[in-house]
Amino acid sequence: MKYRRTFFLLLLVSALFTSCSNRLIGPELPNTPIANFDYLWSEYDKLYGAFEPKKLDWNALYQTYRPQVNQQTTDAELYRVMVALLNHLDDNHVYLRPTANTQLPWYNGGILGRTKITDYDGTVVKKYLTESRTITSELVCGKLADRVGYILLKGFEQNMDTYEKSMDSVLTYLQDTKGLVIDLRENGGGEDRVGQYIANRFATERHLSFTARLRNGPQHTDFGPELRFYTEPAGRFQYTKPIVVLTDRTTYSTGETFMLAMLQNKTVTQVGDLTGGAFSDAVTRDLPNGWSFRVPLADVRDANGHNLEGIGIRPQVVVINQPEDLKAGHDRALEKALELLR
Repeated sequence: MKYRRTFFLLLLVSALFTSCSNRLIGPELPNTPIANFDYLWSEYDKLYGAFEPKKLDWNALYQTYRPQVNQQTTDAELYRVMVALLNHLDDNHVYLRPTANTQLPWYNGGILGRTKITDYDGTVVKKYLTESRTITSELVCGKLADRVGYILLKGFEQNMDTYEKSMDSVLTYLQDTKGLVIDLRENGGGEDRVGQYIANRFATERHLSFTARLRNGPQHTDFGPELRFYTEPAGRFQYTKPIVVLTDRTTYSTGETFMLAMLQNKTVTQVGDLTGGAFSDAVTRDLPNGWSFRVPLADVRDANGHNLEGIGIRPQVVVINQPEDLKAGHDRALEKALELLR
């Protein structure tokens, strides 16, 4: 899973929470099993942004798992207890990275960490394309039957200048199509600013797309000011014909804030499966033993004020490809998109 976000709200981190950075540095602590567990628990306690919407009693979980750790706890035992604790967060942005010398596996939280997603096959999609062009490593465009365009967004990792130029080229290439499919089912996230810009290339009006608040105090309800993000026309010109956006559980992070922005465009329909349900930006910390972990620290809500962490964005049209369909060369979600764009 790719992950490299510079969420707009992190521009205000120094003002809202001076201890935050991409990899936060805390005071030196003893390297003992108890100190490591306590540090992990306490960092989530003061930084994690979704305790309230997920209705998690973090203090009660401490009382459950802390007694399982003592000064003789082995690395393997400590890892097991930490993973059991983090599983309660059910968050795709949460991870735990033991050092190589432990020979312990890396832990990824959320549905993507515990489930293999088998409803997408890029080689099957290629069979539907009548032509295609690779613009960047993350951006492919092409054409489907019946004058329908296609854009595969694998991520939002390239710099802003790349996308400003690329989207002019892509939308010019697709200007003679009657509708468009945007495929997010291989999307690994990236820069929110890029996702917002691309969504704005399909906008005709200005609408609130999502809001975000950053944890800034010891209470689980302590947040900084609400930041509001808007979908609005951007770029030299916009594509305003009907659009279907394909999603599945692997669509998360910036893929989801992009989807929230796209849904403000009246021409857009979402088809496929629920998105991954991991919207917040996150910071990385190190334990005294050298293991690293990641903490999501924002309360992100859709335009209607709903926090969808751990839930995801539900498509207007739910179509979940089955492995046997893909094996037979059929992408039912893509076929539904083509049907809607006829």
